[in-house]
Amino acid sequence: RIIRVMRLVRILKLYKAIYQANQAKKRRAARKANPGEDEDDWDDLDVGVRTKLNKESLVGKKLSELTTRRVICLVLTMLLLHKVVRIDPSQQLPTSATYGVDVVSQAFVQMDANPTNESLRLGYEHSVLQYLYYHNWFSQHQGCPLDLPCAAMYDSQAFWFGIVSNSEVVAAQKAQIARIRPSTVTAWVASVKEVETDVNTAWLFNYGTVPPSVEAVIGSPFSLHCNTRSGTTFRLGFSLIGKELPELGVAYPVPCPENLRRPERIKYFANILTDETALRAWHLAFYFDTRPFVYWESVYSLMVTAYICVSLCAASIVFAGDANRLVLHPVENMIAKVETIRDNPLAAMKVADEEFKIEEMTRAKTRKLEKNKGPFKFLRDIMMCKGKEGPAELMETVILEKTIIKLGSLLALGFGQAGASIIEHNMNGVDSACVDAMIEGIRVECIIGATRIRDFGTATEVLQSKVMTFVNQIAEIVHGVIDEFHGYASKNNGDFFLMIWRKTAVMDATKLSKLADMSMLAFTRILGAVHRSPVLAGYRGHPGLQQRLGKNCRVHLSSGLHYGWAIEGAVGSEFK
Repeated sequence: RIIRVMRLVRILKLYKAIYQANQAKKRRAARKANPGEDEDDWDDLDVGVRTKLNKESLVGKKLSELTTRRVICLVLTMLLLHKVVRIDPSQQLPTSATYGVDVVSQAFVQMDANPTNESLRLGYEHSVLQYLYYHNWFSQHQGCPLDLPCAAMYDSQAFWFGIVSNSEVVAAQKAQIARIRPSTVTAWVASVKEVETDVNTAWLFNYGTVPPSVEAVIGSPFSLHCNTRSGTTFRLGFSLIGKELPELGVAYPVPCPENLRRPERIKYFANILTDETALRAWHLAFYFDTRPFVYWESVYSLMVTAYICVSLCAASIVFAGDANRLVLHPVENMIAKVETIRDNPLAAMKVADEEFKIEEMTRAKTRKLEKNKGPFKFLRDIMMCKGKEGPAELMETVILEKTIIKLGSLLALGFGQAGASIIEHNMNGVDSACVDAMIEGIRVECIIGATRIRDFGTATEVLQSKVMTFVNQIAEIVHGVIDEFHGYASKNNGDFFLMIWRKTAVMDATKLSKLADMSMLAFTRILGAVHRSPVLAGYRGHPGLQQRLGKNCRVHLSSGLHYGWAIEGAVGSEFK
C-alpha cells in the first residue's frame, strides 16, 4: 500500500509538471498575440529561462529511498504492535454473561444435590431460560420493542448451551439432568409475552421472542455432540442457530462452536466455587456468537490502518518536501550550475543574467501583490495578527548558490575566452583537487583585432586615479560592440584591447567572409560610438587635457585587423 501511495504521488507530481508546462506555453502564446499590455509584469519579458526537469541527484535518490524504507518499517511495526499494546475495556469488570453463568451453575449444583426438589429444578430451569433470553440471539434481527433496552444493543449473543466434560459418560449423565422440560419453556414464554406486550407492565430490559422451532430445541434433550478434534473434550448440548432460518437471519447454521472461527466465539463457564479438577471433570458452558462484534472491529481496524498509512504517508511526503525544498533542490541547482560552468565556462555570465532576471520577476510580482492588496486580505491579516513582513533572511543554501554564480562570472571575466580551456580542463578532472594551469596552447585560425587609446600616457598623467574610470568607459563600448558582432575580448593591457573572431571547423568560405565583414563593421561601430558618446564627450572640456593636448582634444582610438593563425592559451605560472 505504501509503495502504491508513493507511486501515486510521483504520478501527481508528473501531472503537475506537465500542466504547468502547458499553462506556460499558453501564456507565451497570449503574450505574442497581445504584446506589451502590462508594463509591470516581468512575465511578459522573454527572459529565456530554461525550466527543464533535472534528473534526480544521487543524494536525493538515496534520501528518498531511506525515508521510504523507514516509513514502511514504522507502519508495519505500528500495525503489529497495535493489538498487543491496546487494553481491552471489557477486561475492567465482569459482564452479565460471566455473572449469569455462575448463577446457572450454582442452581444446577443445588438441583443435582436434590434431584427430587421441584422448586430447585424450577429455579435452575428459569435461570437457564433467563440467561438465554437475556442474551437472545434473535433480538439482533427483531430489534427492541417498546423502545426498551434489549440484547440487540450488543454485538454478542448466546447461541449454544450444554455440558463440557473430559468423559463422554459423565457428559451424557449430566446432560440428562441438565435438560429443560418443555412445560417450563412454554410457561416461561407465556409469562414473558404477557408482561412485555404492555408498556405499563414491561420490564426495564426487553427479552424479545424466540421462534417456535427454537423453543422446541430448548425444551428437547441435549442431542448435539460437539466433541473437540483432539478427542479429549466432549460436549453435549443444543444450538439455537443449528438450522438454517433465512427469514430470522440464520443464513449460516452453526450447530457446534467449532463451526465458527476462534475469534467469532466466546466461551463462558462458572468461575466461582469451582476448582480446576472439578472444572475438567464437567461444567456447564455457554457459547456466544461474536460475529457482529468481529465485523465492526475489523471495519474499525481497517479504518485505523488506513488512517495510520495515510497519516504516515502524508508525513513522509511533508518531510521529503521540506528536505527537497530546503536542501536537495538548492543542492541540485548548484550541481546544475557547476556542470554548466564546467561544460562551458563562459556560460557563467548568462547564468548570472538569468538568475538576476528571475530575481527581478519575483520582486515585480511581490510589488504587484502588495499594490493589489484588497480590503478583505487586509482585514484577514489584522485578524491573523500578521504585520508587514520585513526582508526575509536568506538561507545558507541560497547564499551558497548565489556565491557559485558570482564565482563563475568572475572566472569568466578573469580568464576570458583563452582561459576557458583551463577552467574546463581543471573542472572536468573531478578525481583530484589539484589545480593545473600549465596546459598546452592550441593553434587557431582567427581574425585578430587590436585597438589602442591614443595619447594614453598624457591622459594617465592628467586624470591620475580617474584614469581607471576613463579606460573602463571606453572598454564598455568596445566590448559591447565586439560581443554584438560575435567576437570576444581576449586581453586588456592598459590602453590596448585585443579582440578575436575565431574560425571554427565547420565554417566555410562564405561564412568566413561574413565573419570578416562583421569585424570591419564592428570597428566602424566602435569608432562611431566613441565619438558620439556623451560620457566621453565630457573629457573634451577637461582643463588638464585641453592644456596638454589643445582645445580641440577628444578621445581617439587607433585600430587594426589581421587574419591568420595564432596560438591560443594562458601565459603565466602556478602563482599568476
